[in-house]
Parts: sequence; structure tokens; C-alpha cells
Amino acid sequence: MPTEAQDPVSVESEPMRQSHSWPVDGHVHFHVPALIGPTLDAAAANFRAVSGRSEGLLGAILLTQAAAERVFEGLQGSSKVDGWTLAPARDEPETQIARQGMASVAVVCGRQVRAADGLEVLALGTLEAFPDGLPFPEAVEAVHRSGALTAIPWGFGKWLGSRGERVRSTLESLGPEALFVGDNGSRLDRLGAPALVRASEQRGFRVLPGTDPFPFALDHRRVGRFGFLADVDPPETAPWRALRNWLLARRTSPARYGRGCGPVQFVVNQVGIQVYNRLLRSRH
Repeated sequence: MPTEAQDPVSVESEPMRQSHSWPVDGHVHFHVPALIGPTLDAAAANFRAVSGRSEGLLGAILLTQAAAERVFEGLQGSSKVDGWTLAPARDEPETQIARQGMASVAVVCGRQVRAADGLEVLALGTLEAFPDGLPFPEAVEAVHRSGALTAIPWGFGKWLGSRGERVRSTLESLGPEALFVGDNGSRLDRLGAPALVRASEQRGFRVLPGTDPFPFALDHRRVGRFGFLADVDPPETAPWRALRNWLLARRTSPARYGRGCGPVQFVVNQVGIQVYNRLLRSRH
């Protein structure tokens, strides 16, 4: 399933050269172990393009592993992957530091929890596992009670009708102190941020963008191209803790960077994910 080939060094929008800001991709999947190295290559190149840095901790990717994905757990037993050296962050087990030469990328574990109606909840910065298939409000509550940073990510077609009402009701019930909202780099760029994401931000919810790459073609190359900028200088010993504290102290969304998909890539990805999901179901 080919898609638009894109150089991972280039960023879809004009690079934001803000040396004091740290780029973070807030919604990432490795999907399979074979994509770890290429995804880290893409993230590092895209982070460099955004920040202008070439050394040190370039940025962070926040993993949102689905129930069947245990790639981060595999990393815990690895020391090298495709030219990258991996080691746990000294003071936080949910983070691995991937290093190549003088540069490094923080890889923070998290979960993508699928509710009974197909809506999703992100548990950011945690090793804890959560069951799929709960009613949406219960899934959100379970993640929130765990202490993980809790975000409700937008998904194409998922925030419409009765499901959209459930999202609105849950946001209103728990409020902006408890929940973040996720914007998605897989959306069609020309339409801008989805209406409910914009409305939620106006009501005080903080928006965390991320690429959410698809598990086929070369979509992993988008990782690091769409995210947010954190005004922190995180230590490699505990980068997630510094980022989490900074996010929780904010009352507004962090600055965003990057763009969504162009029309061709958007259509190919949406058709491709339907084919991919059908093939996956047929194997089970």
C-alpha cells in the first residue's frame, strides 16, 4: 500500500527554530520491532529540523501501545537496535533513552486503551496495562485513577453522533484539570483541527498533538513531524517526570508544530487502515 514518499529530514511546515523548546510527539506507535530503528531515525531527523539542535536530548516520543503491542517491553532487554544504543532512564522505568553518537531521543512508554464503542483513551507515561472493551467512561476513569496522564485522542469519524456525545459528556464530567485532548497528525491538514478539539481547548482543555502513524507503507517516517513544544530542559535521568510536571502546571495548551496529512496521503491511509484491519481480523 504505497503512500506519498517523504524525506524524514523535511518537516511538513516551516521549521520552528526555537532552541529553548523541546519537541514532543504525543502519539506514537512502533507497531512492530522491525520499525524501531527506522522510527527513531525519522524522529531524530524531524526533531533536529524543528529545534535546530544536533546534539543532546533532541526530543521525546510518547508511545501509546495498543493491547497487542509490547514493543517497549522488548526494548527493556535490548542494548542495541539498528545503530541505536538503548538504556533505561536512571530514575524512571517508563522511559528508555535511545542514543546515537552525540544525540539521543527519549522513548516514554504508554498505552492506547480501546473502549467497547471504538473510542480510545491514552495513558501516557506508564507501564501499567489496561483492559480493552470497557464502556468509554469506565475506560477513562480507569486510566485517570492509575495516575497516568490521561488524554482522549481524536480519531477520524470517531467523534461523531452518539460517540461524540459520550466524548463531550466525559470531558464535562471530569473537566480540564483531569484530562487532556489529543490532536492527530493523520487528519486532513486543510480542514485544520477538528471542531470538538477546538471547542474543548476553548473550554480550557489542553491539547497534545501527535502523529499517530499507521502500521503500513512508510508512515513511520512522519514520527516527530507533528507534536508540541515544551519549554523544559529535561535531564536524561528522568525526562518524562520533567515533561509531565511542566504539562500539569500549564493552564493552556503547549505550542504546536507541524501539519496534518495532504489529501493523497490522507485518502491512502484511510483506505489502507480499513484493508489492514480486515486482514488482521481474518487472521484471528
